[in-house]
Amino acid sequence: MAVARTPQRLAAGLTNWHPGPKREESEARHVKILWLSHFLPYPPRGGALQRSYYLLRQAALTHEVHLVAVNNRAQLSTPAEVAEAVSTLSRVCARVDVFPNTFDHSRFRWGLMAAAGFWRSTPYDVNWLRHPAMRGYLGRMVTTADFDVVHVDTLGLMPYANVLPALPIVLNHHNIESHMMRRRAAQESQWLRRIYFRRDAQKLERCERTACRRAAVNVVVSALDAERLRTVVGDGEVAVVQNGVDLEYFQPTSPGGQEPEGLIFVGTMNWYPNREAIRYFLREIWPLLLADNPRRRLSVIGRDPPREVLAAARDGAVQVPGYVEDVRPYLAAAAIYVCPIRDGGGTRLKVLDALAMAKPLVATGLAVEGLDLVEEEHYLRAETPVDTVRQIRRLERDPDLSRRLAWSGRRLVEQRYSWEVIGARLNQAYQLAKTGARLQPHA
Repeated sequence: MAVARTPQRLAAGLTNWHPGPKREESEARHVKILWLSHFLPYPPRGGALQRSYYLLRQAALTHEVHLVAVNNRAQLSTPAEVAEAVSTLSRVCARVDVFPNTFDHSRFRWGLMAAAGFWRSTPYDVNWLRHPAMRGYLGRMVTTADFDVVHVDTLGLMPYANVLPALPIVLNHHNIESHMMRRRAAQESQWLRRIYFRRDAQKLERCERTACRRAAVNVVVSALDAERLRTVVGDGEVAVVQNGVDLEYFQPTSPGGQEPEGLIFVGTMNWYPNREAIRYFLREIWPLLLADNPRRRLSVIGRDPPREVLAAARDGAVQVPGYVEDVRPYLAAAAIYVCPIRDGGGTRLKVLDALAMAKPLVATGLAVEGLDLVEEEHYLRAETPVDTVRQIRRLERDPDLSRRLAWSGRRLVEQRYSWEVIGARLNQAYQLAKTGARLQPHA
């Protein structure tokens, strides 16, 4: 029987857990899953956190899930925040174990790890997740618990599979990391960083080849990422389990309260594709938009906005509230969602959130990459500053076009991107890993 730890012990200990609620055993809960995570997936605010939280919740509806996670101070910095996350996740998980990141106590320690990692054979994604105590704990855990499947939520955690030799693994790829790193290196102007990124991309490819062959099933977010992964690793079982949206949480609102010239961008800005996208937008596009129509307003929502973005807020036309508990009022107030992403991988959950709230979307092709969006039906494409101004002007001047795109987007996410639909696909991946049953063709 598990014993709950106090918040103080939770902060100090290497391994801390709360028991989940008692449940009636049923035939439906037929897979016992050990879930390894590179963060505590709560609160589900953006990107990988959002995906992992909802996938974990879907898995726990029919299976028994034991979560072992690394906590990162940049995400949850206080014992109270960690305790709240553990308490919330324990409502759906049978057990939650937490290990503090060993490198994020200081910038110096993190920087030393990153710099020393250049000379290691393993990529950065593996290096920052090294935790000897967690490795030892997992080795002991699997000798006393009879798991059916291990869900590894990111490539960097795959070295822990060495202590789980007899268990089938489902490896989740939020992005194809080597592809994304090569793209980042190609766009990097600073030569030392470019060399670092290129070398890391090579190491990520080697890591992907080894890890993906070890995994019983590789889970990716789109058919495009499936193709990219197969290009790197060759044959292997790949399941497309797309990103999704909480359709009950994100719902359309009356247009009566929105600003007719209001634009919005949402994205955690400690994630470099988001950071570079909003820098590009403010530097190259925003001056053109204001020159075209000085009444336009822009909201930039997301954690850790860089100095340039904060400086732009001195102009009353731009507001930068940073991280907000509830993004929906900001989305409701905006007339158009802009997503000028030019780097990165995977698929963008923030785009799905905006579509669920029936917001017309102006985006680059890369921003909607891997999603089943049709240009001119679900979004307007804009690859240059001039394109962006033109497409925004089209929506502002044509209410019928704006409404058509908005409701086409909502219908699309209802049909294809609800977490219930996606959860069923994840369940198929677990069944394949456990029994070898074939995956059903992905619609």
